[in-house]
Amino acid sequence: MTPRRAAAAVVDIGLALALGAAARLAHVYWYRAFATSVPVDLAGSVALGVVFAVGHLVVASGDRVSAATERRPDSPAWGPRRTAAAFGVGFLLHAAVAPAFTPFGLEPAGVNAALAAGGVAVGLWSLGVRRAARTGA
Repeated sequence: MTPRRAAAAVVDIGLALALGAAARLAHVYWYRAFATSVPVDLAGSVALGVVFAVGHLVVASGDRVSAATERRPDSPAWGPRRTAAAFGVGFLLHAAVAPAFTPFGLEPAGVNAALAAGGVAVGLWSLGVRRAARTGA
């Protein structure tokens, strides 16, 4: 493995971890700004879906920014179905653990951990989507 590939792998993993951190921070700041209620939890689920979708777009098209101009961009990586899937995961993950929608009550730290883990999982999936689009698989 060349140093350039190792650095690219570190950046890729960093992007996936950043998506997890973004999901956690979005949740923390959302509930610092708004009191908990059913409409706020529903809007929070939508907001986290948007965070996951934007994160997918950033991770899946990550090497488009750093690619040489002669390389063809991997445009299929950020198709609308995949972006909608990332949105759906963020929305459903938050709705599954939000106190207004579940019979059990998770502490905020538990919700943050679930969202961070889900964000990292979506980030790693987005890396796989990008690599598959690049290789034509």
